[in-house]
Amino acid sequence: MHREPVIVVGTTPDYVVKIHKKYSNAAVFILDEHYRGDLLFQRVDGSALLFVPLEDFDETARSVHHYISLNNLLPKGLACFDCESLLVAARLASALSLPYPSVEAVIHTRNKFELRRIWAESHIPCPRVLLVSSLSESMEAFDLFDGDIVLKPVSGSGSELLFHCRTQGEVKGAVRIMEEQLPLRKSNPLFSLIPGTDRAEPVNPCEFWIVEEFIPGPEFSCDFLLYEDHTLIVRETGKVKMPRQTFGSVLAYTFPLSSKEREPLQDLHPILERAARVLGYTQGHFMADFIVREGQVVLLEMTPRPGGNSIPDLLETAIGLDLIRIHLDMVSGKLDSLGPVPLPSESSASIHLYAANEGTITHLDSSQILSQPWVKALVLKKRTGDQITLPPNDYDNRLLGYCIVSTEPSSDLISIHRTLQRLLRVAIDA
Repeated sequence: MHREPVIVVGTTPDYVVKIHKKYSNAAVFILDEHYRGDLLFQRVDGSALLFVPLEDFDETARSVHHYISLNNLLPKGLACFDCESLLVAARLASALSLPYPSVEAVIHTRNKFELRRIWAESHIPCPRVLLVSSLSESMEAFDLFDGDIVLKPVSGSGSELLFHCRTQGEVKGAVRIMEEQLPLRKSNPLFSLIPGTDRAEPVNPCEFWIVEEFIPGPEFSCDFLLYEDHTLIVRETGKVKMPRQTFGSVLAYTFPLSSKEREPLQDLHPILERAARVLGYTQGHFMADFIVREGQVVLLEMTPRPGGNSIPDLLETAIGLDLIRIHLDMVSGKLDSLGPVPLPSESSASIHLYAANEGTITHLDSSQILSQPWVKALVLKKRTGDQITLPPNDYDNRLLGYCIVSTEPSSDLISIHRTLQRLLRVAIDA
């Protein structure tokens, strides 16, 4: 009797535990071998785990073929929840003859310069952008884009090495950090060499970065499903930036959007569909980030995976919508259609909690947060004994966790965040 799981490629131990706990035999996991021995895997059936050197695709493919044969599997699909593994996932799906976005389409998405170039050529609203590798080129872009720019990696994710520069001094400081930090990430899969395609030159993200014009306006994030003949938006959330943290750091995601926020999004469906198809996608599950500037949608990012961070827990807590299940069903061909997503009667937000300093966590007590009636859920990403590293050396490690809270449309999320940070008793010894 064949098992028919979804193959999940290259995710992190916490996601493996979450998926395995909820869906048991529905998924098996192809993981980078540096995760071998992680204590979180004590909660997972070892037969569902295969550790491989993901940077060596030939060895990975051989190991996966052997694993499938040995365990009598007949995979129904392939899923990926992490940007750094998308290209491996696309190549592995092709080797296994499983439906998945093409390697070329994934390359166009991972290369943020080509992503915007292709969109601009197709008249899809997005920031103007230049690919640069020096201070002089960054300064030229600064002048070209009227002295208000964002520097970012060619292939990073989240807020990693994002800089908003409005003066020449800020450009110089950002470029100095780029030149120091990018070479240190050469072993990080997010910063691996991006191959070329018929439409794009190969690029080394440790040697180049991009400069784009700064787009003012409120920022949003969404998930959507692309079918052969239509597009379905699964969720729309507001994205609130964190003051006094590095540029791009998320304070909170909000759900649902207010009627005023939804008003400029009437034309979002066709924009998302065209933006995905010109990159080479024919179907799939995507997340996208965009800004509304003077009533018009301007796309920032798009990638063929569901929204991450605190978004899945926010939606499941608010309305019982399971983004992970939707993705697994989509890639396995079980999701022919999805009905309209209900909007909740009350507003919610996922508030992110950050460490204030580097060092070792010696005390972490969340009991006072959990005693608050307006707190719906708390997810801690850290525990005592964990080491905290701050930007620019590490941008993900500083996140202690997040709370799902009930809010009002007019709630002051910064004040709520301060209250939660005060209630979270944490001690970090340098």
